[in-house]
This record gives sequence, structure tokens and C-alpha cells, in this order.
Amino acid sequence: MNINCIIIDDETLAIDILEDYISKIPMLNLQGKYNTAIQAMDCIMRNKVDLIFLDINMPDINGIKFYEGLPHKPKVIFTTAYSEYAVKGFEINAVDYLLKPISFDRFFQAVSKIFNQSDRGMDNIGKQPQESLSHNDHNGFIFAKVEHSTVKINLKDISYFEGFKDYVKIHLISQTKPILTLNSIKHYEMSLFSKGFIRIHKSYIVSIDQIENISRNKVKLNKKDIFITIGESYRDFFYELVVRKNL
Repeated sequence: MNINCIIIDDETLAIDILEDYISKIPMLNLQGKYNTAIQAMDCIMRNKVDLIFLDINMPDINGIKFYEGLPHKPKVIFTTAYSEYAVKGFEINAVDYLLKPISFDRFFQAVSKIFNQSDRGMDNIGKQPQESLSHNDHNGFIFAKVEHSTVKINLKDISYFEGFKDYVKIHLISQTKPILTLNSIKHYEMSLFSKGFIRIHKSYIVSIDQIENISRNKVKLNKKDIFITIGESYRDFFYELVVRKNL
């Protein structure tokens, strides 16, 4: 499931940079960008906003004061050019505090904290009413609805997910015939992210453990002569998380 986020910053350049970074992370869904906190109020009150990228020094109201006054508080990542606000930012339980100019590496590090928190119940992000996940990465499993029954599938047995419009094929390591379940690929994207799976294409989520090699923007999966293209919009996120992190 996607994380719905907004940007509040009085600097157009800062908004443009954050918007670009957000576009590189498939699970982030940008719902709006605002030059003032007051402009953002309607979006926050009327929509499900999970995360705010919030500047602090703004002309109409200080970002920290604005956040403290919200009746319902989404997660917040503060973005500012002033380091003296850091302590106060963390006192109100901010996810992170990004000092401008913000690099993509630092942005990615902050957002990764959100994904980790979703495992522990960040509001309703990642909760799936039709399927459940164990909280042990090595012994995890899902329950998938298959025709008129529900099938338990161990995560370690899954090679990759292949999404179509209204259903998903779950490809297993040990059998050639995939399991067909009525669902969308987005249904699995967020809940399986911290379990060793990553979306690399609009139609594919793969097990990181099953990747044998990566070349020419394709991944080859172990035990199957399967090559999957890394989609352009997922490429930066994939290389940052899987490749560069492990070099």
C-alpha cells in the first residue's frame, strides 16, 4: 500500500527537489504541495495524509507550531536550513530531521524509517484485511485467497509476484505453475517491502534473496531461467536500496 504524503515549504526549489525524490520511490504517493501551512490544512483535514515533509521557517506560521496544533497528526519529516530546530523536532516525535540542502541518500534514509515503522503498525499503512503476514522475516507467510479457499504460502518459497489488472500470479521456487489470486500488485508492495521483497516494475515484485545477478537493468532469478526488466521509474530506488547499500 502507498504512503500518502504532502510537501509544505515556502521555497519553490525545495519543493521541486522533494517532489523529484518522492517520484523515485514507488511507495510514496504525493497528494499535494503547498507554499504555506494554511494552504495545506484543507488537504490534511479532508484526506488521509500519512506523512508530511514540513519546512519549519515559514512566513505565516512556524512549521513546528503548525504541527503541534494539528488535531490529527500524520508522521512528519522536518526539512529546514536551520539546525537549531533539530532537538525540538525530535521532541515531538518527528520521523527525521533533514537539513537543507538535502541529498537523495539522506532523504532515502529518512523515508526508510517510515517503511520500518509500518511493520509495527504505523496508523493503517500496510494493513491488509484479506491477508496476514507473520512478523518473522525468515518464517513469514501470507494467506492468499485462491478461488474458494485460502492458501498459506511461506515467503521463503516465493520467487516473485506478477501483477495483472485484477489478479496476481505468485510464482514459487519449487513449482512451475503459479498460484493465481484475485488481488492487485499494490496490495503486496508495501506489506512485503520489509520482508525482503521489492517492486522493480509496475507488474513485478521480486524476492531479493532470489536475485542471482543484475545486468543491463535486468535481474536474473535463482533456480529459474527468469529475467525481469527493472522499470525506469523503479530503477533509482532499486539500485539505492539493493545495490549501492551492499557495495
